[in-house]
Amino acid sequence: MAPAPAPGLAPASPGCGWYALTPALAAFGVYGATVWTARSWASCPLGNDASNAIGLQLLMPVMWICVTLPVLLLQLALSRWALRGGRVVMWLVPCVAVVVLALLYRWGMGWPYHPPDGRCAEGYPLFPFTGTTGPRSVE
Repeated sequence: MAPAPAPGLAPASPGCGWYALTPALAAFGVYGATVWTARSWASCPLGNDASNAIGLQLLMPVMWICVTLPVLLLQLALSRWALRGGRVVMWLVPCVAVVVLALLYRWGMGWPYHPPDGRCAEGYPLFPFTGTTGPRSVE
């Protein structure tokens, strides 16, 4: 029989549902960040958004993997080294991690630059933090 955890610490084996939470949360986080990116770049019709955001849709599975794997590793670490606060903290930490990674993804996709004449001719990056495509990227 396994020893009981210390008071205030989460148990070492949280269960399968806890690990199944991450892929679902990652899917919601990546979808939300992708929609936010598409709406932000909608004002640049000559950019990558001209093809109905197909580039963003193809990037979603890659970003889902990029969000899911670190959070699963975080969950594995949490199950090994329990935090104070019990089960609530063990459930909140992956949620917060997914939100932070989704915001980082959105921030990495940048925002359009509108020159004084009002014509935006650039597109969102092909991958976060790689730089936008279009006229401003060659300046």
